Amino acid sequence: MTTELASPDRTAAYLEVQRAVAALAVLLTESSVEAATVQWAGLAALSDAESSATAIIDPEALLLVSLWLMPRAPTMHATVHDWVAKWSDLLSVQRTRNIAKSFSPQTQHELRAVAVTAHERGKDFRWLPVVKGTGEAASPGARAEGPDPRGVDTRLPYGASRLPVERDALLVLRFRMAFGVGARADALAYLLARGAEWSTVTEIAQATGYTPSAIRRALDRMAEASIVLTVDDGTTRFRCDHTPWGALLGLTTPVEPWRYWLQHFTFVASFVEWADTVARRKLTSYAILEGLRSVARAFRPTDDRDALRAWDHAFRDGSTFDEMEAAINAIASGLLHQV
Repeated sequence: MTTELASPDRTAAYLEVQRAVAALAVLLTESSVEAATVQWAGLAALSDAESSATAIIDPEALLLVSLWLMPRAPTMHATVHDWVAKWSDLLSVQRTRNIAKSFSPQTQHELRAVAVTAHERGKDFRWLPVVKGTGEAASPGARAEGPDPRGVDTRLPYGASRLPVERDALLVLRFRMAFGVGARADALAYLLARGAEWSTVTEIAQATGYTPSAIRRALDRMAEASIVLTVDDGTTRFRCDHTPWGALLGLTTPVEPWRYWLQHFTFVASFVEWADTVARRKLTSYAILEGLRSVARAFRPTDDRDALRAWDHAFRDGSTFDEMEAAINAIASGLLHQV
């Protein structure tokens, strides 16, 4: 699509770019809804045969994007609250709060409602500080005992027990059961998903959303226990040998690559909210494209150097809208094909 203002009708050019941005926002939202739906189904499945989710699920990223999506996909409400009532103890309260800072005030409001569910239905008192957060919490489960009047009832079966976590997609939850909720379990899951690749503390921290100091402490302890391997060529790197873990846990070989759900879901939210401001303001085509570059450059879709270079190239100074649109379309497609 040509976006330069060669045409004498500048208003038409502005409207064309505005409509294109709005279409990308819709595409990313719909792709996120589908990806989140597949992951929630994976969390509810009793076996591999009942689930199409294979990539490791990031539980806090899934929770936050689902809360953000609720105004756009309200049937998620009961699914989220029913799951939290049973599994809240395997969620990191601090990590959830940290991730939530990247989302809208409405999402913060919904998070307080989830905290009430975790506290009252799940008897998980770690969530009390979130319940007491600024502002009035929404009703936690007013619709939980009956069908959701806003759409299809997607709740877990009433009285269902907690599900087995042997599947690869639930590796983070499985390690949290074994080692406790925190950086140690998540870093280990990440390293297994990285296979034979070596990773730095910074890369692991960016991927998992923990601070570098927390990741460093966790890795140093696991290295002392010979659970992870280290190499130091000027920069300390870590990896985990899949073979003994695969035999111990019955994992497939190899574990699906880490999908960076935290980064993808927060990007979708920031892009869509930026696109909403574009729809409400009359900006020049140039201003819209510069805004798009600014939003996209803050996104780190992976640690793969070639993929990062390709993403950065699409949003370089002087890149065309067609290049940027193609890169975002690829992200939307990846959300659906990486679950």
